[in-house]
Amino acid sequence: MFISDDNPQISRDPETGLSRGCGFVTMRSLPEARTAMNALDGFDLDGREMLVKLSSDVVSKRRNINMTHTPPVKDHIFESPHKIYVGNIAWSVEPQELREYFSQCGTVVSTRLLTDRKGGRGRVYGFLSFASAEELEAALKLDNTHFHGRNILVRQAHEERQAR
Repeated sequence: MFISDDNPQISRDPETGLSRGCGFVTMRSLPEARTAMNALDGFDLDGREMLVKLSSDVVSKRRNINMTHTPPVKDHIFESPHKIYVGNIAWSVEPQELREYFSQCGTVVSTRLLTDRKGGRGRVYGFLSFASAEELEAALKLDNTHFHGRNILVRQAHEERQAR
């Protein structure tokens, strides 16, 4: 889906030739790599959960036990150019619920609900991005559908609108 043909490498045991269960893929750009990470990290592949990281985040031949207990440095949101605006969202909706609802349209690359600066409550709108233009078109068809007690507004997001 996102993985390019640019030199995929499967790590194999040199004696047996069996896969070690990991590999590397060279992507065409950092945004493309981040999109793939966000879409595929945690994906179930034949009963095994995929762990997808940037190679710069992986330290080879060293294991740091303390690293498993450290929180992420920053919560990154990776977006694709295939983005929608969703309005009239109920206050109680969590980002994961919005992601699950729109996953019927395809791969949701990112989900972002904006927060009220004063109260910390979720506002009534958010942005989602998809892996392809076709998935974005499918999402636009969910305009005026009933979600958590409200008829949501779905529009294509435009970069110039968000820059204001």
